[in-house]
Amino acid sequence: MLAAGGHRGEELEKQVKARIGRRELIEGEDAPPFRSIVSEAVLRTELRDKAEWKEQLRHLAEVAEWSNVTLQVLPFSAGLHGLNSTDVMFLRLPDGRTVAYVENAYEGELIEKNVAVERLQRAYDALRDLALSAAESRKLILRMLEEEEPCDPST
Repeated sequence: MLAAGGHRGEELEKQVKARIGRRELIEGEDAPPFRSIVSEAVLRTELRDKAEWKEQLRHLAEVAEWSNVTLQVLPFSAGLHGLNSTDVMFLRLPDGRTVAYVENAYEGELIEKNVAVERLQRAYDALRDLALSAAESRKLILRMLEEEEPCDPST
């Protein structure tokens, strides 16, 4: 995805390392609680290597069972929402303040102003209300994998 967004060379490597670092944080022994809402469109957009795409779906289904992770899918039926084309992460700082980090395929930005952070939180809350529950989301991912498995014509 990053390469498709135009990242090359050192910048691509830097962005990949940043994402791997974030993943390692939620896999650790003292991993913090982590919640993610993933669009059904993202899940259904296949990679060029279909086997790798299916492996990513399997991994998401596994991660969805971790005690510190809540994974929800935003179904197609949710329609347009206030965070279209925007990834947002909320970070609680040691002093208790919350900041937001917004990101797209090209760049990211740290948002620290309370008014802007609160606006993003309201948009996120509205999005979460439209998303499937964690259990329904995992079922959807597993159903997608089942749909991709070849059927035996003799059955």
